[in-house]
Amino acid sequence: MAFGVRCYLAVIAEGHVRRGITGVRFCMLVGRRAELLELNTFLAECASNRARTVILEAPVGCGKTELLEIVANNAAEKGAVVLRATAMRSERALPLGVMRQLAESPSLPAEAGRRLRALLDEDEATADLDAADRPAPARAARMQKVCAALHDVVRTRLVLIGVDDLQHVDATSLQYLLYLSGRSRSARLMMVFTEALHYQQGVPTYRTEFLRQPHFQRMRLHCLDRRATAELLTPAPAEAALDHYFSVTGGNPLLVRALREDHLLTPDSPAQTEPADPVAGEAFAHAVLTCVDRSGPAAAKVADGLAILGGASTVDALSRLCELPPAEAARGVRALRAAGLVDDLSFRHPAARAKVLDAMGPAHRRGLHHRAASLLHGDGAQASAIAPHLLAARTVDQPWAVRVLQDAAEEVLADDQVRLAIAYLELAHRCCADAQHRAAIRIRTAVLMRRRNPSGAEKIAEELLHALRLGRLAPRHRVPLVNLLLAHWRVEEAHEVLEALRRRPAGAGPLAPVQAGAPLTHMAELGRPWAEGHPYGHGRDRETAAARSPYPADGRVRPYGLPWRIPTASDGEDPIAAAEEMLRRSVLTDSTIEPIMATMLLLSERGAERARHWCELFMKEANHRDASGWYTLFAGLRAEIAMQQGNLEEAETFTRDALGRLPERTGSVLAGGLIATQVLAQTFMGKYEAGARTLDQPVSKSLFRSGYGLLYLRARGRYNLATNRPQAALDDFLALGRMARDWQVDHPAWVPWRGDTAEALLRLGKRDRAARLVTEQLSRTRETDTRIRGISCRLLGAVAEPNTRLSWLNQAVGHLQLAGDRLELARALYDLSAEHRQRGDGAQAAAASRRAWQLAKECGAEPLCARLRLENDKVWDSRPGKPAVRTDEANLSDSEKRVAVLAACGYSNRDISSRLYITVSTVEQHLTQVYRKLKIGGRQQLPVDLQFEVGEIPS
Repeated sequence: MAFGVRCYLAVIAEGHVRRGITGVRFCMLVGRRAELLELNTFLAECASNRARTVILEAPVGCGKTELLEIVANNAAEKGAVVLRATAMRSERALPLGVMRQLAESPSLPAEAGRRLRALLDEDEATADLDAADRPAPARAARMQKVCAALHDVVRTRLVLIGVDDLQHVDATSLQYLLYLSGRSRSARLMMVFTEALHYQQGVPTYRTEFLRQPHFQRMRLHCLDRRATAELLTPAPAEAALDHYFSVTGGNPLLVRALREDHLLTPDSPAQTEPADPVAGEAFAHAVLTCVDRSGPAAAKVADGLAILGGASTVDALSRLCELPPAEAARGVRALRAAGLVDDLSFRHPAARAKVLDAMGPAHRRGLHHRAASLLHGDGAQASAIAPHLLAARTVDQPWAVRVLQDAAEEVLADDQVRLAIAYLELAHRCCADAQHRAAIRIRTAVLMRRRNPSGAEKIAEELLHALRLGRLAPRHRVPLVNLLLAHWRVEEAHEVLEALRRRPAGAGPLAPVQAGAPLTHMAELGRPWAEGHPYGHGRDRETAAARSPYPADGRVRPYGLPWRIPTASDGEDPIAAAEEMLRRSVLTDSTIEPIMATMLLLSERGAERARHWCELFMKEANHRDASGWYTLFAGLRAEIAMQQGNLEEAETFTRDALGRLPERTGSVLAGGLIATQVLAQTFMGKYEAGARTLDQPVSKSLFRSGYGLLYLRARGRYNLATNRPQAALDDFLALGRMARDWQVDHPAWVPWRGDTAEALLRLGKRDRAARLVTEQLSRTRETDTRIRGISCRLLGAVAEPNTRLSWLNQAVGHLQLAGDRLELARALYDLSAEHRQRGDGAQAAAASRRAWQLAKECGAEPLCARLRLENDKVWDSRPGKPAVRTDEANLSDSEKRVAVLAACGYSNRDISSRLYITVSTVEQHLTQVYRKLKIGGRQQLPVDLQFEVGEIPS
C-alpha cells in the first residue's frame, strides 16, 4: 500500500508542475522531489487518522519555507484546514504570539476560531500572575480545551499546522504545540515545522519532547549538489561557469539565484551566455548577509570573526575573539558551513567576506581588529599577520605594536608591497611616543617612499631638516639624513647637515640655516673611489640586511646619490667591464639604487649604448615591481642617455613618461630635473613654443639648491640661446658655473657650462673670453670623455686662428664619432662644412653637409636641418643637365648599398672600412661599381637622402 500511495502522490506532484508551479516554487523543487514526495505521503497517511509531526531542518536559504508552502497548498487543495504561522526573532518574548496566528487562520471554521481565541485570551489574562498563584493544572486545563477545539475540526476534516522558524517560537506557544502533538496521535492532524540548522535554541528541551513521540519525523535538507545546481540554473551555463557558481555558493539555492541575478543585471551582459567567473554583486552580497543573520547569533558572531581573522582563523581563535564558548563557536562554524558560506574556515568568495566586514559598525570592526592583533601577538604570530589588524584598528596602545609594525613593513617589502609597508610605518610613526624613535621611522619611510613617490620622500626630508634646525634631531640620525638628501641631489641642505655633524656637539641649540650660495667646503668628504666597492647585495641575506638599514652599516655618507661623483675603475681594470659586472651582480633594492644609478652614469659617459641596455632592463624591473618612483629615476636617466646619443624624440618621450608618474611635481626637485631634460630636447628639435610652456611650469623652491637646479639652468640657458637671447643665456650659464664651483662638482662630463658660456659669448662678440673658457674646459676633460672633448674641439674650431680651425674641427668629428652623439656630430660636421666652403673646397663641404643633414634629420633637430637645407639647396639639388638619380633601378648588391649609404652621409673611405670591417681597397671597388650603376661621376653626386632596404649598419 505504501508503494501505491507514493506513486499516487508523485502523480499529484507532477500535476502541480504541469498546472504552473513556476518561479521560486518551481526552483525549490529542484533537488527536493524526494522530500516533497515523503511529505505528501505523510499527508495522505494523516487522512487515515495517522497523525504526523515533522520538523524540516535546513540551513538558511535552502528552501525549507518554500517546501512547507508547497505542502500547505497541496493540503488546501485536498480540502484540509491549513493553519499557518511564522515565528520571528523579535516576537520571541511575546507570549502566545504563534498560537494567535494559528487561531486567526482564514481557513479555520469560525466557531473553532472563536473558542481558540477565547481560551488564548484567558491564558493571557493570567500571564502576569506569579507562578505560585497560577497552578500548573490551570494551564493544563486550557491546553486540553484548545486540543479539544481542534479535535472537533479534525473529526470532519484533515488539519495541517505549519509553523515557520520554530527556533523563534515563544515558550508558551511551544508548550501548546507540544501538548497538541502529544495528544493527537490518532487524529487527522499533520504538524510541519521548519527550523534553521545549528541554531541555538531558546528552549532546548523541546527537542527531547518531540523525539519521545512515535509519530515524530525529522527531515534534514542540505545544499544542492553540482548536478542539482546545474538544473537550478536554467538555461544551464557552460561547465566553467557552473564550476564557479558551485564553488562560490556551495550549492545554496538562495546564493545561486542571487549570483545569477547579478549576472543578468550586469550592464551589457548577454542573458544567453555566462562568463567563466560570474560577478558577485549587490544581490549576492545581500543574500550573504541574509544567510549570516538568519543562521543565529553565534553564527553571526563567528562570521564577523572569520571576516576579521581571514586565513588565521581557528575555532579556538574565533572563540576568544568573539567571546563565545568553544562549543558555541564550533556550532556557528557548522551553521555557516552548512549554508555554503564558508569552506573549512574561510569564506568561499572574497565578496562575502567584504560584505560581512562592511556590515559591521565602524567601532565594532575596529574593536575586533584590535582584539585580533592582541590575540595573534599572544600566540606568537608573524608581524605581517598582526600588522593588518593594527592598521585596521587605527590605533596602537600596546608597547609591542610599534616594533611589530616596523617588522611587518620589512616583511611585506620582500614581496614589493611598498604601499602597505609605508602605511605600517606611518601608523608606527603616528603612535610612537619616543621622538628619536619617530625620527628613525620617518627616515625609513622616506627611503621606502622613493620607490613610489619621490616627491613625498622629499617632503619627509624637509620635515627632518626642520627638526634638525630646531635641535630636535639626535646626532645618530644626521648621517642617514645626509644620505637621504643626497639621494634627492639636495646638495646645499646636505651640506648644512654635514656642517652640523662637524661643528655642533650633541645637545647644542637650534641650527641657523646655511646661507644660500655659501661655498660648500665639505663636499669632498662625500667621494669614495670605485676600488672600495659598492654596498650592493651578492646574496639574499646581504640584500635583506642592507634593505633594513636606511644608511650604510659603517655610518659613512653615501656618495652615490651625486651624479657628478662618477665612480672610477681601479688601475688596470676596464671601466666598462667593471661597471657591467657590478650591474650583473646587483639586486635592485633601496640600498642599491644609488650605486646602480651611478654605475650607469659611468657607462653613459663611456658607452651610451651599453648604458641604454642596462637602463631599459632596470626600467622593466621597476615597472614589474610597481615601483613607479624607481621607474621615474631610470626613465630620467634613459632620457639623458637619449640626449647623449642625439635621440631627441626619445628624450622628450621618456621625460614625459617620467613626469606623468610623479604624484606631485611642484614640490619635487626631481620634477625640475626631468623638465630640464625635456626643455633641452624641445629646444634642439625647434619646439620653442612647447619649451616655453614647459619652462612656465612651477618648480620647487629648493630646485636651485639641488643638483637638478644645475640641469635646469643649463636647459633654460640653451633655450634662451636658441631663441636669440644670448645675454639671458649667459646669465644662466654663469650662475650654473658659480654653483658648480661652490659645490666642488665642477666636472665638464656632467656640467659643461664653460662650453655653453662660450657659445653665448660668441653670440655677444666676446671671442677672447670664449676662447679662454673653452681651452679651460678642454684642459679639465679626461681623455676618456670623448663626447665632451669633441664638443670642446668644435668650439675651439670656432674661436681658433684660421690656420688651426680645420684641425680642431676634424678632431671634433673624430671624438664625436667615437662617442656616438649624432646631434653633436651633426653640429661639428656643419661647422666643418662651412670651413671647407670658406677654404674653397666645395666637394668636401658638400660631403660634410650631406652627412650633417642626414644625422640632423635622424635626430629630429629641425633647426639644424633647416639651416643646412637653406645653405646647400644649390649644391645638393641644382645640377643643370643632370637627370635625377634613380636608385631603385641601380641593381646594387647589399655590400654596395651599405657602402653607398655611408658615403652619401659623408663618411671617408677609411671610416667606411672600419665600420663595415672591410679593407679600404674593397670600399673603393664598391664605390666604383656604385658610380657606374648610378651613372654619376663621384660621391658628390650621391643623393643626400639615399636610402636602401639593407640590414643594420654597424655603428
